[in-house]
Amino acid sequence: MAKVKKKCCRSKPKRCKSCPVVALRLSKIDKDGMSSKQYTRAVKIARVY
Repeated sequence: MAKVKKKCCRSKPKRCKSCPVVALRLSKIDKDGMSSKQYTRAVKIARVY
């Protein structure tokens, strides 16, 4: 994952990968038990809202 920015830019239609909101959402999930395909899907879901 990219370096986390200090402030969210709220880019549309998806948030950027370095958004602090996306980083927070990804920190709440367990990455150890995931395959790379599942992790990629989790990142995609975290960026949507």
